[in-house]
Amino acid sequence: TRIAASEDEAVQCAAAIGYPVVLKLHSHTITHKTDVGGVQLNLADAEAVRRAYRAIESAVTAVREPPAGGGKHFLGVAVQAMVKLDGYELIVGSSIDAQFGPVLLFGAGGQLVEVFRDRALSLPPLNTTLARRMMEQTTIYKALQGVRGRASIDLAALERLLVQFSQLVVEQRWIKEIDINPLLAAPGAGGLIALDARIVLHGPDMAEDQLPRLAIRPYPAQYASEWTSKAGVAVVIRPIRPEDEPLMVQFHATLSEESVYMRYFHYLH
Repeated sequence: TRIAASEDEAVQCAAAIGYPVVLKLHSHTITHKTDVGGVQLNLADAEAVRRAYRAIESAVTAVREPPAGGGKHFLGVAVQAMVKLDGYELIVGSSIDAQFGPVLLFGAGGQLVEVFRDRALSLPPLNTTLARRMMEQTTIYKALQGVRGRASIDLAALERLLVQFSQLVVEQRWIKEIDINPLLAAPGAGGLIALDARIVLHGPDMAEDQLPRLAIRPYPAQYASEWTSKAGVAVVIRPIRPEDEPLMVQFHATLSEESVYMRYFHYLH
């Protein structure tokens, strides 16, 4: 991404990146660029870039009054390479809930995200198991697995992306809103590309002790420890994680009914 404050700069940036390119509104006050005509796609030459620059500037000026304080809505454009991949548009985001604090969102993205409303919510932090459960709650998940001859996208990579995104939200508590939309998901290696993103921070008047807190505490790593048995076998003792579920099922399959009863139901008496 390169920022250009004039037509000539936009043309220079486009030539350096290579055609075709995309021009997007650069603004500190307008974050939903498509709503104000602030995105121009598939620009094949310098003249197309100049026309797109003028079109974005005119569109923003026509729909928005000048902001208070002497600032500007239009600060130029962002120039990016035009990505052409046959994939699915997703959204990954987070916003603050009054009761639960940061809440994560995943689902179908693009310009019609508010129309289809195909999305799932979850609380950070995520691990790969929780990320997969979140994905499974959406309708688009069936398409991501591969339909009508299309190959499946790299679901494991998408899981890791969701986990890292949730960790970003956990660690950077000054983030008020954040979303990647669209996140293009295509089959094959390197098939996940963030085409656009926006971040809104809490204001400078917010005290650090007033920042929203997580509804779920992070994994209690302080309780993990190493132990050696009398037979000299070294083991790690730690709290159970959600990803332990398959091993728990496998373990319970080896237990007798009496063992299960003594473990779970004995104390009901």
